[in-house]
Amino acid sequence: MNKQDIDKASAALIGAKGYFSPIVVALNQADEVFSVLSNAIKLKDALETDVVSLQSVLVGLKDQVAESQVAITTNSSAAVKFKAHAEREIADAKAQADVEVKSIKAGVAERTKKAIADSEAKIAEVNVAAQQAKAVYDKEVAAMSAAKASLQADVDALENKLASLREQAKKFAASLVE
Repeated sequence: MNKQDIDKASAALIGAKGYFSPIVVALNQADEVFSVLSNAIKLKDALETDVVSLQSVLVGLKDQVAESQVAITTNSSAAVKFKAHAEREIADAKAQADVEVKSIKAGVAERTKKAIADSEAKIAEVNVAAQQAKAVYDKEVAAMSAAKASLQADVDALENKLASLREQAKKFAASLVE
């Protein structure tokens, strides 16, 4: 081999390095994209599992609210029955004497007020519990929605980058054909 052959071989090697350099860069970037995309899919699956779990919690909370509403209805029914019973007692007491009637009315009024107060307190407790449960659920759903939107934005960005890499690969393949 002479110097001219060596110079030609060196020039061909430099040209080949310049020619294949974009392919090596594109392959390295594609590997990075696939790695990030794999992690993003794992996170997406975890978020979907969390959403299913929270939905089952919501169903449980709705069941509790329904049970509380049944209890309220039962208490209201008991209060109505108690009031009807009290009215019968009052009618009987009026037949006996005015003094006795005043005493019975005072006792009945006090018990009725207590029953109504107890019922209203129970309704207030149920309403507070329902509002707290809804607030917790809304907060969790908002946090998961934000995380899902962020993850979707990352996935979209990675898909755009992958599309760009594919375009580069097509250009490179086209340049190889020419």
